[in-house]
Amino acid sequence: MKHRNGIMDGLVLIAAGVLLLAGNFNMLPTGFWWAILEMWPVIFIMTGLDVMASYMKSDIAAWFLFACEVLVLVAVIWIAWTYPSAQAPEFLQYFPFIDVLENLAEGFGVTWPGS
Repeated sequence: MKHRNGIMDGLVLIAAGVLLLAGNFNMLPTGFWWAILEMWPVIFIMTGLDVMASYMKSDIAAWFLFACEVLVLVAVIWIAWTYPSAQAPEFLQYFPFIDVLENLAEGFGVTWPGS
């Protein structure tokens, strides 16, 4: 299925761009990015599905795997959106540069999640 190569890569880039833009306009719920970071193993799932789809001889099977990839991507975004209490890990409070970043952000009027 040569015409399908690169579709998932483009879809992930578009989704990331839309989410980053929504983050710039403060449209994302608090803790969204921490919830996304907690789901990092999904990268392996997406990559595996993409590799499997590229080796499929049947177009129907390859498009089915592509549909599974899209569902996984949508599920990750939905879970991160509705995750009840995603927040920065507690160990970050022990790093002194976090206070410097918070003070700098406060000077620019940026508020940190959970503060």
